[in-house]
Amino acid sequence: MKTAFWLGLLVGFCGVLGAAHFYPWVAPSRLPSHTSVVANGGRAERFLIRLPADRIDAIGDQKSGLRAGVGATAVALPAELEARSLLVEHFKVRDAAGNVIGLAARHWSNTSAGPTTAWSLLIPSRGALLLTAPGEARGALDTALRGAGFVPGKAWVGEVRVGLGAADKAAGLIAAGTDEFDGLQGHYSETWTVTGVSDSSELRGTIELDTVTFQGS
Repeated sequence: MKTAFWLGLLVGFCGVLGAAHFYPWVAPSRLPSHTSVVANGGRAERFLIRLPADRIDAIGDQKSGLRAGVGATAVALPAELEARSLLVEHFKVRDAAGNVIGLAARHWSNTSAGPTTAWSLLIPSRGALLLTAPGEARGALDTALRGAGFVPGKAWVGEVRVGLGAADKAAGLIAAGTDEFDGLQGHYSETWTVTGVSDSSELRGTIELDTVTFQGS
């Protein structure tokens, strides 16, 4: 009797695993990709983030400027990392039509080889995409805003458009991908357009990630 019980339990467990594999219980809806073919081959696609609506949280040191210290969503850097130059930001990510399609994490750090930026885009219905770029100066966005008349602690309205991380497509690389993005190569650019800053230092504007990908050899 005991043997039959355990055998039945094992068979039932295997049946549940098999059903979950062949008949997934959760199937994220797949929105159409907003892509276009580029002249020299490959596929162009824009990913969009709207500020402040799509900002989830940020973790950074005290020198990371506006992007690490905005409102109630800012998170203090753990004590063991306070000595490092580090800024991690999390966002909702949209397609070019403005539909929320997934999540994005942006990681900036100052390494022995210089400052580096990495984006991780997770789109449940399509897969994950990793982007990397060198060379973003610390506080580059704050510097550009001050040049346009922004004063910390005061509300500001205007327009500043600046390339961060991958300021042009020659600098940013498609590093890796999964599922639909598996095996893709290419490049990307990252542009922040800020149209306002509140008196509590909350940014208003957009982040555009413009990618060009092609199937690797």
